Amino acid sequence: MLDERTIESLEVREFKPGEIIVKEGDPSDRFFAILTGEVQISQLDKPIRILTERDVFGLENYYRGVPYTTTAKATRTSRIAAYESELIDEIAYEKPALAAMIMRSAFLQLEQTTSVAEANITYKDTINLDIREYKDGEVIIEEGTTGTEIFRLYQTEGGLEVLKKGVRIGLISKPGEYFGEMSFILNEPRSATIRSLGTSLVEVIPVAEGGIEGIISENPEIANRIITTLAARLREANLLLVK
Repeated sequence: MLDERTIESLEVREFKPGEIIVKEGDPSDRFFAILTGEVQISQLDKPIRILTERDVFGLENYYRGVPYTTTAKATRTSRIAAYESELIDEIAYEKPALAAMIMRSAFLQLEQTTSVAEANITYKDTINLDIREYKDGEVIIEEGTTGTEIFRLYQTEGGLEVLKKGVRIGLISKPGEYFGEMSFILNEPRSATIRSLGTSLVEVIPVAEGGIEGIISENPEIANRIITTLAARLREANLLLVK
């Protein structure tokens, strides 16, 4: 269970089945963590996903500076902790375990979207790291393999082709787009092959032993920027799912 003392919460409250925790149009000055129970996230009255213990919701609107664009409703008796959204910066810099939990929750929520939605969500923000050059046709990531690196596109001639079982499902073309981080955070094999079209320059985050908590402890700016990226992608996924 999530340790309620990890950071100070504004409140911990129990919600009964069917009770609204936060609704579309509410101010985005809080985000929420599920301590126990189950919560349904919906938008425009359309269910998007089901969240459970240790999931976090609400940050995607805070980063855009807009009111909540989704509604969260308890589907069974749930204990929910509410935190000030502004605490996310403190979490990224001082609470690596909680930052890792937030990132994992956001990735799992993105996994609940369709592959079509995920293929059309752009990656944002930058982290200055080592740059590697890949020639035309050279594979950067191979589907089914394992690895701890996280990548960011720096420059490319034709983009980075995303292949799943040999079928092209997307193209990474904008400098600053992240890729490979979902496999690392979830500790799962790479879900797609990434191949360079023309010469490409890619920045790499090499992760040493200690996992995500270790890299966050050593460089909390990585956590802060990846969480920002995830929040933006999750909001875009929500919009795609209700179209």
